[in-house]
Amino acid sequence: MPFPKNIEAKLGFLQVRELLHARCLSPMGMSYVDKMRFANRFDVVEKMLQQTKEFRTILTEETPFPNEHYFDVSAYLYKAKIEGIWLQEEELHQLKLVVMAFLNVTKFLRERNGKYPELEQLLEGLLINDLIVRRIERILDTEGLLRNNASPELAKIASKIQEKETEIRRRIQKLFDKNNDLGYLTEQIGITIREGRLVLPVLAEHKRHVPGFVHDESNTGQTVYIEPSDCFDLNNMLRELQIAYRRERERILLDITDQIRPEIPELEKNLQRLGVFDFIRAKALLAIEMKADLPILRNHPGIILETAYHPLLKMSHDKIGLHTVPLSLVLNRDKHIVVISGPNAGGKSVCLKTVGLLQYMLQCGLLIPCASHSEIGIYKEIMVDIGDEQSIENDLSTYSSHLLSMKNFCDFADAKTLFLIDEFGTGTDPQFGGPLAEAILHHLAQKKAQGIVTTHFSNLKNFANQYRGLENASMLFDHDKMQPLYVLELGKPGSSYAFELAGKSGLSQEIINYAKNKVGDKQRKVDDLLVELEKEKKIVNDLRTRSAEKERKAEQILKQYETLNSELEKNKKLLLKQAKQEALALVSEANSKIEATIREIKEQQANSEVQKKARTYVKNEIQDLKSAVENASQLSAAEEEIKTEKTASFQIGDAIRIIGQQSIGEILDLGKNKAVIALGDIRTTVALDQIEKVAAKEIKANLKLAPKGIDMNSKIQQFNSELNIIGTRGEEAVRQLNEYLDEAILLGVKQVRIVHGKGYGILRKLIREQLKANKMVAGFSDEQIELGGDGVTLVNLYF
Repeated sequence: MPFPKNIEAKLGFLQVRELLHARCLSPMGMSYVDKMRFANRFDVVEKMLQQTKEFRTILTEETPFPNEHYFDVSAYLYKAKIEGIWLQEEELHQLKLVVMAFLNVTKFLRERNGKYPELEQLLEGLLINDLIVRRIERILDTEGLLRNNASPELAKIASKIQEKETEIRRRIQKLFDKNNDLGYLTEQIGITIREGRLVLPVLAEHKRHVPGFVHDESNTGQTVYIEPSDCFDLNNMLRELQIAYRRERERILLDITDQIRPEIPELEKNLQRLGVFDFIRAKALLAIEMKADLPILRNHPGIILETAYHPLLKMSHDKIGLHTVPLSLVLNRDKHIVVISGPNAGGKSVCLKTVGLLQYMLQCGLLIPCASHSEIGIYKEIMVDIGDEQSIENDLSTYSSHLLSMKNFCDFADAKTLFLIDEFGTGTDPQFGGPLAEAILHHLAQKKAQGIVTTHFSNLKNFANQYRGLENASMLFDHDKMQPLYVLELGKPGSSYAFELAGKSGLSQEIINYAKNKVGDKQRKVDDLLVELEKEKKIVNDLRTRSAEKERKAEQILKQYETLNSELEKNKKLLLKQAKQEALALVSEANSKIEATIREIKEQQANSEVQKKARTYVKNEIQDLKSAVENASQLSAAEEEIKTEKTASFQIGDAIRIIGQQSIGEILDLGKNKAVIALGDIRTTVALDQIEKVAAKEIKANLKLAPKGIDMNSKIQQFNSELNIIGTRGEEAVRQLNEYLDEAILLGVKQVRIVHGKGYGILRKLIREQLKANKMVAGFSDEQIELGGDGVTLVNLYF
């Protein structure tokens, strides 16, 4: 078991857990983050790391992994175990979605035919089928609402309910029109609902003129909501049908729950495994963000870190654009303890925590930010002594708490232990703390424990230099700028730069000189020697860096020269070849003409006059061939001039059309050979030789042919600010709502009413979920009680 109990807080692993929590999709995945523990078995660690690596490959290289509907339905499954209890529609719907999610995960992995063996192995021993999905889909629609045809009896009842509602609505509408004409009703209030019954808004002074049952009255008492007596019987029949509908609904839900109950043990396994996939996915996502990788694993203790980073520090630096210095370090059988020294705030503790956090992360199954060729072994224990552990309750001082930790280190550390001690030996008189720290370090070295120690004590530096298996290391310091470089260098101790940093802080030189005189000559010389050595080391490193940079630039220039030279040679050969071919063609043509002329002379036995004419013809032909060669060489230059002239002829804002098309557009931007043009709402880039200017007359003619605009005033006058969807099925209601909102937004309407009724609240919930998802909806609320209450939703739109 890692020591101490709060090791995760000391190393910063609690923050890693928080990052994983934030990347989980479900409470099941989060529970596995909480259960994550340090493992010291090689096969277990290797399996966890391979799973994370495979999932990282999926996220970076594959089509999207199924990541929807990771609901925690464990409470529903527990509820379904009880005889006589049924699951509600929403619970069944979520259960169906979870099963489908697991089926999709299974399908995704099995379609890859063993490409991800560790992840696919998680599916072994599970019974996977879609029987439950099909059973639930038989009674619920895609929105999770009970189908009216979930059973023949329910279909019959639903049909009767619809008939009665239609008849009631028709009758009450007739009564509304009649009483409204008589002036008995309140203006601007239509038929509304009270206690699930349709009622008329009657003026209080006329309530005697409208026989019926008074259900409610307005806050002012001026309006009375009356259910007409003509509708009593119909409403009672409707209520009986609704009760029958509810009973049949409960019977159907109880029946489907009874069918699911035998499958619950298997469903719980699938749900548990879905949580595992969610957990591994979170680890893979974090690995991508940390730029983490899987190092080479070794089944024995040891660390060879190359280009490693403290993950939390790097993520923080990356957000604000700061560079993070990488760490390289080796722990093995030959050099199993590293003693790091150097200035305060130089990065010693960060190095120590980086090694501890990376090792802890790795043995918890997390990829770590380091070079993939790094080699990491598996330790049985990790023991750390970092920070202050003083305790008032236990009467412990800082040094006493360190001594208790050292006792545990000495008692339990062995060759399979990684220990980390920060500021070793501090907290007491250095005259005694230093030797005691040396004795503890000697004991740990004899036990072959592997670890890292940070210190300012010179005796520990000397001990590390003399004892076999120990190695000094230092944090580099820029002596000229008097600031740390945060670079770890193995092989030599470092100075604490106490006097130099004191001078930089503004402390008077008199005080510093007094302090120097109090330090023994031997110690001061050693410290001065370390400072000088570090200066010379920095000079050498700077020279080496500059030399390497010059060599890199020289190689780059040489490579560019070789590339250009190769291209020139290639083009030269190509041009020569073309020139030879053209010359050969010209000579062949000239020879043919000359031979034809000589043949003609011979055939006609021409006299001197004819021969003279022939010579003149040959001479002219040769001159024409020379001209043709010159013209060919000038052709490309002429073509470039034409292209330049054409480019110059266009200007931003010109009306143009694409050659061969009728649509007229406008030039928005000009390049060398291309232009960005607008054709109505379309923006596109075309070559200049594909467009032509359009005359002003043609533009006017085109405008005359453009279609007339929409009469918005007429549209606004015809628009109804209320949408009534009572009795409408879920999908149809959503369609009507979206079309209605689109029209309202188009006409600039700020507020509308959606009348959906109360009932079981299912339609209201569905409508309000749609409103939440609509970005143009500024907000919504219940209507006033007298105007419909929660049976009507008032919707405010953005304008």
